Amino acid sequence: MNRENREIVAVLRMEFQAMQCSRPLKIESERKLSERLSVGRQRIREVINELVAEGLLIKYEGKGTYISPVVKSGFVNLICSPEIKPNDPFYNRLLMELTTYAAKHCVNLISLTLDSLDNGMPSSPMLLIGRFDEEVLQKIQSVFKHIISFENYPERDDFTQIYFDHYRIGMNAAKLIASYGHKKVIHAAGPEKYASAYYRKSGFLRGARKYGLEPLILESKMNFRGGCELATQVEELIRAKKCTALFAANDWIAIGLIQALKLKNIDIPGQLSVVGVDNIPLAGEMTPELTTYSLDANAMIAECFALLDAVEMNGGLWNFKKVILQPTLITRDTLTARLN
Repeated sequence: MNRENREIVAVLRMEFQAMQCSRPLKIESERKLSERLSVGRQRIREVINELVAEGLLIKYEGKGTYISPVVKSGFVNLICSPEIKPNDPFYNRLLMELTTYAAKHCVNLISLTLDSLDNGMPSSPMLLIGRFDEEVLQKIQSVFKHIISFENYPERDDFTQIYFDHYRIGMNAAKLIASYGHKKVIHAAGPEKYASAYYRKSGFLRGARKYGLEPLILESKMNFRGGCELATQVEELIRAKKCTALFAANDWIAIGLIQALKLKNIDIPGQLSVVGVDNIPLAGEMTPELTTYSLDANAMIAECFALLDAVEMNGGLWNFKKVILQPTLITRDTLTARLN
């Protein structure tokens, strides 16, 4: 880093640290910072990236850059559901960002399994990554009283839940596809045992009714192979002119399907528009690039630690709540207007 950048970093670091509180605070745009400090936008961009690397700032996709909330929780327990697949892109990203955030803010994460719950700190909060069945939840609650889950449990109101509105994702996808003139639409749905897949499907069907779509549901595994295995069936529907667009339960289904359809000489998006969910890195690197909904793991983590800090400031008093986050649409190349 050159001398001028170091000086600007020092000025903004002091300014942003003075503004830190228990909630993320949005900073000025690059343009406004550039004008206020009388330096180029590229230099401002470099400075912001440096403060992000320090952990003082957080970038939320499609929403801007925020000052990290103050974190005072020294120890936090963590357990991942055994149902999470090793290659699951969303949970891997969430876990990586959570670990990075904790390290930058001197929070000690105690990683546990169902067999090692007694090794945790019952007086400290427990973070749940992934979905757990009722019997397991009760086992965890018998040891840890203060729980934050990154999944939605509609039937429970006795612990905090931070999650994306998967029902709204499905509704939004139906509205989006309809706005491009499509009518006959496939939903490549994931297994309903996954809450995210269930609610995305339910929301999509509700949106299809509302926006006049003719939906067709095809079941799929929520991975690359699942998408590939749908290709023959989808190809037949395309050639029979029974579909012009597809909404996939996640990006892996969409990517597997697109790659398999390309081998069958199906043009994407000329013959089939495709929309996914998750915005995994590959979505922006493939050809054509995938239109998808981004679920920002950093937003979940910031909400989590803001809640923990609020508990600290409130004398340790917990108020269980549900924090529902909204996705961000990333429009790329796989969605186009229907050509009659």
